[in-house]
Amino acid sequence: MSQGNPDIRQTVEANRGAVKKLQLLIPGLRGYRSKEDIRVSDELLRNQVADRLDKVKGNLEQIRKQMATAGDLTNLTSVGSLISQVQALSGEVRHAAQGYAGWVAPIQVDEDKLNKLYDYDYTFVTTVFQLDEATSPGNLTYDGASPNSIQTALGGFAGNVADIRQKWSLRMEAIEGIALGQ
Repeated sequence: MSQGNPDIRQTVEANRGAVKKLQLLIPGLRGYRSKEDIRVSDELLRNQVADRLDKVKGNLEQIRKQMATAGDLTNLTSVGSLISQVQALSGEVRHAAQGYAGWVAPIQVDEDKLNKLYDYDYTFVTTVFQLDEATSPGNLTYDGASPNSIQTALGGFAGNVADIRQKWSLRMEAIEGIALGQ
């Protein structure tokens, strides 16, 4: 995905055992194994994204504690709503249906479409990582003496979460389009 992070698909391929490598040699199993590896890669990717969203939630919870300690009840609703949205999105990403690459699958999905979908995820993942960075303790600070100073940042984060949710929805629509043979 980036220069510093290897493509998860390559890692999954590199970790194939003897049985999986044998499956790649057998014509009837080759497609199954390739699709199954992409499915596993997708699951690993989604879990990493959900972990980052959980980290964002933790970052926001730290800010909420600082607000409560400072007696700032004005911003608690905004940050609480944001925490709920991030938590819900994390759950959706982590627990989304993985698909099935069965031997006699009722819906045929070709490997090229799956790879295009995986490549499409780059913008989705990048946006989540940027939100994590923006909410990290070094970048997001709360000043109890000036509680209004955080409102702009919280509004921006709400927009970021909406953007991530939209990207997730587009991804799911793409999956459904693939599943329907479109």
